[in-house]
Amino acid sequence: MKNLRYAIRTLFRAPFVMSVAVFSLALGIGANAAIFSLFNQMLLKPLPVHNPHELVNLEAPGPKPGSQSCNNAGDCDHVFSYAMFRDLESKGQQVFTSVAAHRLFGANLAYDGQTLSGEGMLVSGSYFPVLGVQPSAGRLLSPADDQALGENAVVVLSHAWWRTRLQQNPMVIGKRLIVNGVPMEIVGVAPEGFEGTTLGSRPDIYVPITMRSAMERNFQPANFANRQNYWIYLFARLRPGVSMEQAAAGINQVYTPIVTEIEARLQRGMSDQTMAQFKAKQVVLADGLRGQSSVRTDSGPYLTALIAVTALVLLIACANIANLLLARSAGRAGEMALRLSIGANRRQLISQLLTESI
Repeated sequence: MKNLRYAIRTLFRAPFVMSVAVFSLALGIGANAAIFSLFNQMLLKPLPVHNPHELVNLEAPGPKPGSQSCNNAGDCDHVFSYAMFRDLESKGQQVFTSVAAHRLFGANLAYDGQTLSGEGMLVSGSYFPVLGVQPSAGRLLSPADDQALGENAVVVLSHAWWRTRLQQNPMVIGKRLIVNGVPMEIVGVAPEGFEGTTLGSRPDIYVPITMRSAMERNFQPANFANRQNYWIYLFARLRPGVSMEQAAAGINQVYTPIVTEIEARLQRGMSDQTMAQFKAKQVVLADGLRGQSSVRTDSGPYLTALIAVTALVLLIACANIANLLLARSAGRAGEMALRLSIGANRRQLISQLLTESI
C-alpha cells in the first residue's frame, strides 16, 4: 500500500508522462477493440443456432446455361435451381438430416395503417428445422408450409422487427401483415439474436419460398420448374458421424445422375467441351458454421490486414511508453542512488518501479 501511495504521488508530479501514456494506450486499445469487434462479427462469430459446426453450405460451380441470379449470400457459383433443390432434398440422400433453401428479397411491409420498407427472406420449410432454432412467440415455418406453390400466405417476423415496430405484442400472432401487396398471416416470431444466415443482411420477415412469384411480380410460377433458372442458396446439416468428405461423396451420388441424365438433355447449342464440363459438375461443400455470405469472402483479406495494422499501432504505443518510462527512469538516477545510500535494497526499488508502471 505504501508503494501504491508513493507511485500515485510520483505520477501526478509528472502529468505529461502520465497523460501521454494513458492517451497512447487508450488509442491503441480502443482501435484494437473496435476492429476486433468487426473482425469477430464478420469472420469468427458462428451462427446463434443449434450445433452450428454441423452445418455445411452447398455450392454448384461449373457451367450454368440459362438465367442466374445471385446476391450477397454468395456468388453465382453458389446458386441452384429450385427443381434441383427439391431433387437433392428428396431423392434418397443419406448424409444430411435435411437440406434447406433461402433467398433474400425486398419487402414492403404494411401493418395497422403503417407502411415500411424492409428486407425479407424466402425460406424453405426445412430452413428453421435444419437450424434447430425455437420461436420467441407462435411457431416457425415448417415443411408443411412450402408444399404448394403460392398457397401458404404465412409469415414469421424477426425478433428485432417485432420488438421495435410492434413493441413485442404477443397478440399479433394470427393478425394480418401485408407484404408487397399480399395479405399474409403472422404465425410466429424468430428467436432473439437470430438475424438470418446471410452476413450483412437482417431480414425483417421470413416467408415460404413457394411464395416467391407472389412476392416478386417479375418471377413467373413456371420458373420453379425451370432447371435453367438458378437463384436459390442451399445449406444442410450433417448427420451424426458423417464427415465433410463422406457428405460430399454422398450428395454427389444424387447430384451427378440428375445432371448427366436429365439436365444435360435440356442443353441446346452447347459445344462438346462445355458439355463435358457440364456433365463433370459436382456439388462442393463448404463450412456453414458462420452462414452464407459473399461479404465474408470479399472482406476477409482486408479485415485481416486492418487488424494487423491496429495491432502494430498498439505495439508502437507500448514501445513509446516504454521509451518514456526509460527516459524518466534515467532522470531519476539520482533519486535511486540516494534511496540506495540510505538503506533501500534493490528489491524495494524494483517493486516501486513496477507499481508505477502498472
